[in-house]
Amino acid sequence: MRTVLTIREASHGLWRICSGEAVLYDRLRLAHAIRLARGLAREKHANSGQPASVEMACSEFTISLVHYARPKALQQAA
Repeated sequence: MRTVLTIREASHGLWRICSGEAVLYDRLRLAHAIRLARGLAREKHANSGQPASVEMACSEFTISLVHYARPKALQQAA
């Protein structure tokens, strides 16, 4: 199961971190939202071993910021 955290623009130039439609954190400055989302994804991956990624979404495009996955050697062995 893959975890995707999405950073979306909120109101007044602030940002939120979402998992699907659920808002995990709201009213963050962009730099803090990115650091927090990356840390959450890294922790989720470390605890579960499942892939985790962070995306930043706006109305025009989505940017992939980070993706944590098992090392290729472990993927081939599984």
